Amino acid sequence: MDVADALRLLVGQPRDEGGERRWDVWNRLQGFCAVPDTARTFRALFKAQSPWPELDDVLGIMRSIADALARLWMATAHDLHKLGEWHRFASIEAPVQAIFAARQYAGIAVDQGEAERLLRNLTDEKYKAYVAVAEAIGASPTGLNFWTIAPYLSRTDAADLGGETDGGNLRDAFRLAAGRSSFANAFLRLVEAGQDEAIIRRTSGFEDRLHPTFSVLGTVSGRILVSDPYLQQLRRRYRGVVAADAGKRLIYLDYAQFEPGVLAFLSADAELLEAYNEGDLYTKLAEAVFGDPEARPLAKRMFLAFSYGMSAASVARLITAPNDVGLRTSRAAIVAGFFDAFPGLAAYKRRMERVLEEQGFVSTLEGNLRRRTGTGELSAKERRWAVNQPIQGTAALIFKEALVSLAETFGRDAILLPVHDAVLMQFNEDENFDTAVKTAKLAMCEAFKRRCPTVRSRVTAGVFA
Repeated sequence: MDVADALRLLVGQPRDEGGERRWDVWNRLQGFCAVPDTARTFRALFKAQSPWPELDDVLGIMRSIADALARLWMATAHDLHKLGEWHRFASIEAPVQAIFAARQYAGIAVDQGEAERLLRNLTDEKYKAYVAVAEAIGASPTGLNFWTIAPYLSRTDAADLGGETDGGNLRDAFRLAAGRSSFANAFLRLVEAGQDEAIIRRTSGFEDRLHPTFSVLGTVSGRILVSDPYLQQLRRRYRGVVAADAGKRLIYLDYAQFEPGVLAFLSADAELLEAYNEGDLYTKLAEAVFGDPEARPLAKRMFLAFSYGMSAASVARLITAPNDVGLRTSRAAIVAGFFDAFPGLAAYKRRMERVLEEQGFVSTLEGNLRRRTGTGELSAKERRWAVNQPIQGTAALIFKEALVSLAETFGRDAILLPVHDAVLMQFNEDENFDTAVKTAKLAMCEAFKRRCPTVRSRVTAGVFA
């Protein structure tokens, strides 16, 4: 069991709000050591930041740390019970951690030939994007990212995005604006190509297996994060670097419209539930706004942006050129009208904001609280995560319960990589492959149904690309 994961559940705050300092195991250990500074001494030894003392001294330090760790765990377990987080940790987080600890040890196979081919493609894509961005801003874009690009936007056709000061918000804005802004499109490609290149280079020219790090509570909402390298972040066309083990075949199982389904259940909006169960909400929004079902990927971003607090006017501003005021106004009306058909959605958002303001926290269907760091009137950011935490956290809960079920059915070796709301698996390449896929899809649908019984869940199966 990872005490750090248990502490994350107890803290309920992300890194950028001071959470890391509070869940840091080394800091917590210090308070349980009989001898002052023992945890700091051991940490320096552990990180090779100081010379090792004599063996007897090392053994004494390790005995002290073992004793402190045991007492820290007892105190943490007590707090998990007290705050209602024990069941979540013991029945979900710990089993999922065991799944990916085994995968981290076993590693993931890499297709070295494909890695070399993809690197050549990435070099070309990155160069073209680099040139386009450099020409637009009249300077070298080397080192620029979503946190530092804002001062240059006034020189581009994305000048209206300059009001977004937070890098994360600006990234989302760029993704929405990429269809109407050549600069937003080019800068996105430059950043994403750079990320993909770093990941592929990490896989290329080394051993035929990677051993990435899995953080089971990688975000405050409970999402699993994979690092060293960040395989989850690979765009679809560069995922071919991941390979199956000998005699196995890859299959990518993905929850369709996962978060809208969770939102439909939590909001108990009858119209939203009916619309979700009858078809594809993203396609319906694409047809309503653009008259084109092929605009579904953009409609997906629009749906989630609006659901998590962006106004219809802001959505319309990001997807429409600044000089096309008439089209922007009409699109804002269409987006607002689309969501007006779901009155329970707005009521749910107001309800969760009220819960956060009155209680100081919101939670998922099974613990995993997120807590405010301040008091008084909610900030715009807090209003967003008042809705975001229950939805994304419940989605993470369902996904993890599905993983536990899949591991029980097929064994841990079948599970390779979590990718947001999807999982990459490998089954024997034989006549039973299709049956295994059907069984896995059913297990994922049943996990969704257990938590959201009124939602008709759907799972797609395909290649990892």
